[in-house]
Amino acid sequence: MNDSGLRERRRDMTRREISRAAMDLVLEQGLGEVTVDDIADRAGISPRTFFNYFPSKRAALIPGPEPLAPESVEQFAADRETPVIDGLRILLVDHARRSPDIRQDVSAVHDLLTRYPELLPTLHESIAGFEESLADAVARRLDLAAGDDVPRIAAATCACVLKIAVTSQAPDSTGTLEHEISRAFDALRELLAH
Repeated sequence: MNDSGLRERRRDMTRREISRAAMDLVLEQGLGEVTVDDIADRAGISPRTFFNYFPSKRAALIPGPEPLAPESVEQFAADRETPVIDGLRILLVDHARRSPDIRQDVSAVHDLLTRYPELLPTLHESIAGFEESLADAVARRLDLAAGDDVPRIAAATCACVLKIAVTSQAPDSTGTLEHEISRAFDALRELLAH
């Protein structure tokens, strides 16, 4: 692994650690009781470092899908041989491999949203950001504007596929998220064949 790949993995790990610290603290102490300083202390970082990863406490609590890996996006955008739907499957499966704690995070986010429904707009915002990055990747691959319908529809569809894959996993399931994403894409392909 090259230096930039290693740095990116460390950054992803730190981001997850901060988010996990935020979730745990708020579930233990309450939304109004926890500060950014508390989260930074629990995560073993400075408050300044916290803001390098998240713009606010709420963003750390409800991180939504992690950002797509730049090298994966580059591979997807450059690939003109693989059908786009298969390329999107590859992109999301790779994304799932890089997000090993997603089941635990989804469960914690569900608990947080149940207790604090006022956090729901934060979830919508983070999902919208993820969809925007997917639309940008599809637009680059197809030489379209990101605001065109095709990239936006592809991105929204992928967000739904990811949601179905994540929520269809039972908490005690031994199946991988990668497998569930592939199954969801199979269902999408079946739908499109009708």
